[in-house]
Amino acid sequence: MAFSLKIALKEPETKSALFVFGNILLFIFIIFFVHSGTYTFIYIIIQIFIFRIINERLRSGHSYTSTKNLNNQTVIVTGAASGIGRMTAIELAKLHARVIVGIRNQMRAERVAQELSKESNGNVIGYNLDLTDLASVKAFAEKIDKVDILINNAGVIKEHKEFTKDGLESTFGTNHIGHFYLTQLLLPLLIKSNGRIVNVSSQGHVYAKENTDFIHSNSYDPFRAVSESKLANILHVNELQRRYGNQGIKAYSLHPGGVRTTGLSRDNKSYKMLIISLLSKIISKSIRQGAMTTLYCALSDEAQPGKYHSNCRVAQPSSIAYDSKKARELWELSEKIINEKTKHL
Repeated sequence: MAFSLKIALKEPETKSALFVFGNILLFIFIIFFVHSGTYTFIYIIIQIFIFRIINERLRSGHSYTSTKNLNNQTVIVTGAASGIGRMTAIELAKLHARVIVGIRNQMRAERVAQELSKESNGNVIGYNLDLTDLASVKAFAEKIDKVDILINNAGVIKEHKEFTKDGLESTFGTNHIGHFYLTQLLLPLLIKSNGRIVNVSSQGHVYAKENTDFIHSNSYDPFRAVSESKLANILHVNELQRRYGNQGIKAYSLHPGGVRTTGLSRDNKSYKMLIISLLSKIISKSIRQGAMTTLYCALSDEAQPGKYHSNCRVAQPSSIAYDSKKARELWELSEKIINEKTKHL
């Protein structure tokens, strides 16, 4: 836990949270111990004019702006209907990339693609992609003729244990297995283009236990499930880079930061998520700020293949996240699951 705290303290949202907490303590002190209406009034005025400015600077983190022309490049973004996936797709389309968004339901995918094309004045194509259905993943991949950048962005967290159409625990099945299969299917095209693979993980991976088997065969806890799936995103990148780096593949994982109005918790209405949602309105990044590290990993020459990134720079993940043995074991488990679940396709 001490190591997790050390990692967390480097994040913009943590600095913002500490700043907010310190201001709350100061406000309590003034109310109860400073018996002066003048000082209290001065403090409130300072808070109104300065607090928001300082807090915004703390929580926003570093920004990244690219001037690259992505003409003739094809980018795939999963989970682009909302949140940072949507913003990522817009920003890449503005750079003249052909952007393909994978979204559940073909009519919805086409509608969202039209919206994104209009917002970006770019070229966005929408295809049906249901990461909970490996047959859908395969059908999506068969439509792709070229890909230079694959951004595995989509993610869920389920309040109760649910299962994908293939019988997998839903959080792990969606966040990792669906993306693992999509990446495997697109690997020949990515190798051909010396492409990039970007997995959107989370700082929450630090809460995954070292002895996790990722299966959740017994008890289920939503925070444990999502932390382990996000650990899997990082391990996936590490093993991708080890296996295919010498063939031109460049793979990256990242923590986007705490982001307001993200769709990740849309299926979780527990009191914990309500509290987190309320707090996030104060300390979290905007959606655009949250997309910065994704864009950094997708485009910047300073991003480091095989590494975990946060706040537009290389960051330190948990020790298990760089465990090469664990990465190989997860890869073998993922291949076994894929082979078993897709043998009829």
